Order: sequence, then structure tokens, then C-alpha cells
Amino acid sequence: MVNLSVIIPVFNEEGSIGPLLENLEATLDRIDRLSEIIVVDDGSTDETAAALDDHRRRSSRLRVLLLRRNFGQTPAMAAGFDAARGEVFVTMDGDGQNDPADIAGLLQDLDEQEYDIVSGWRRDRADSFVSRTLPSVTANRLLSEITGVRLHDFGCTLKAYRASFIRRVNLYSDMHRFIPGLGAAVGARVGERVVRHHPRRQGVSKYGIGRTYKLLTDMFVLRMLVRFAGQPLHYFGLLAIFMFMASLGATFFAFVDTTSMRLVNYSTVVMPSVAVLGYCLSFYFLMMGLLCELGRRCSPQTEYIHTPMARIEEWS
Repeated sequence: MVNLSVIIPVFNEEGSIGPLLENLEATLDRIDRLSEIIVVDDGSTDETAAALDDHRRRSSRLRVLLLRRNFGQTPAMAAGFDAARGEVFVTMDGDGQNDPADIAGLLQDLDEQEYDIVSGWRRDRADSFVSRTLPSVTANRLLSEITGVRLHDFGCTLKAYRASFIRRVNLYSDMHRFIPGLGAAVGARVGERVVRHHPRRQGVSKYGIGRTYKLLTDMFVLRMLVRFAGQPLHYFGLLAIFMFMASLGATFFAFVDTTSMRLVNYSTVVMPSVAVLGYCLSFYFLMMGLLCELGRRCSPQTEYIHTPMARIEEWS
């Protein structure tokens, strides 16, 4: 039975993937686990598929998934998770900047510290400071505040996961970098380990400062997933109460003369209309909260958001 699955999403890495796989195979030979390598070609337009096919003929570990078009790193990684058969997943980039030799350390922390996720920390990054390192440092600080998980490098692809946890996570957009935060929200133990980071020798980077806006959007989505999705009725209920109280105030000013405190019949329809609208909105928010609560409880797609992880201990 396969114990370790190494998952590598790639896009236009014809010059890097061959040397990386050779190095990775040598590393896995020294790890006492039955392993497999899953490379997900995310619709490459160069000769990446040919390089993978050449290596596949010489390797008993390698499995290749060819996506029909370029979907992005997170969907490619999700496809790899679906195909993986191991009890532990390790993800890494296909550009050769992650070092396969660090896999053993991640696995050691996963076992000895009983972590569910061990995230790599590229403490000495071999990237441009302005376009890569500086935005990364800023984003990591924001993510630490949002999730409460104190990691130095959320964006490092080199991570180790327990398959029992990661199979419960529904990934989309660029959410792969936020898995530690999602995991911590349901009780997963998250650790961090310093890993090496090599300069890119082949190809060009697929990320840059221009993706910052998307990262900020995903941060907002993450906060909503972690804080809102677990108790939607709480938030919509607060909105409903606020609108109901505002409507009561509008009703008072519409039908009561504040100077004499007597009921009056104003000819204007502005305040009564505002009051009616407020009552309708409060009812709308309450119903939305109930529907979201029902959807949260009934949908398996959100199970990982609100179902705590637990370790069952049997006493003899």
C-alpha cells in the first residue's frame, strides 16, 4: 500500500521537471516508505508533457495527469489530491526551487510532533525582493492575523499533509496557500519547518506582484469561510435585529408627534415607506441566515469548515 504521495503541479516547466524528478527519485529511494509521484501538467504549451512521458517510461513511481487546459495551481493540486493513494501527501513546485531533500524533515515533524500539516518556511528566499519577497512578507503577516496561525511562509508549496485531513478540503481559486488556516479552524495541528530555496535555473516565474489583488480577494474569502460559514445565522441575525430596530425607529417618527407624543397621521409617505422597507429587510436577513444555516448543515462541501477534527484514543 502506498504510504507517501508527492504531488507536483507544473505549467511550462520542460527544462526543470526532468532534473527535479531525477533528484526526487533519488531522495525517495532513501526514505523507507512506499511512495508515488504524481505530476499534474496544468495544460502546458511547451514540451513538458513530452519530458514527463520520457521519464514515465523509466520510472515505476511516476503517474502523470494531463489537464486539458490551464486551470491554475490550486485546481491542479486538487486533481493530484484526488488521484493520490498515500496516507501522507507532500506538495512541491515543479520549477526546481524546492529541494526534495527537505521532504524527510517534513515527514519527521509530521510523525514525531503529531502534526496534521507541516509547512515549509523559505527563510532565505532566492527570489526578487521587490516583486516576490516583499509582497510575500506582507501577505504572510496579514494571513497570520486573519487565521491566527503563526506561519512565516503560507505561500511555500513544499508542505506535508495527512491525507485524512486534506481529502476533506474543497479547494478552488488560489486557496491552496490557505490550507493551514482552514485546517487550524477545524482543529488541525499546524507546524512549520525551515526548508531550502534554490534560484530558478530554467523557465520563468508564473507569479509576481500583479497577483496581489487576487491574494487580497482570497484573504477576504478565507476570513468569511473561517468566521462566517461556521455560524451564518449569527451574522444574518445581527443584521436582522439591526434592521428591525431601525424600522421601529422609523415607525415612531412616522406616526408619533415627538413634541406632544401623540399619534398623528402624516401626509408624507417617506417615513412609513422606510419603516416597511426596514421590516422587509429584517425578515429577508433572518431568512437568509436560516437558509445558510441549513445549507451549512446539509452540504458535504462545507463539512471541513465546521466539523472539528479529533483523535480517537482507545483505552485497553
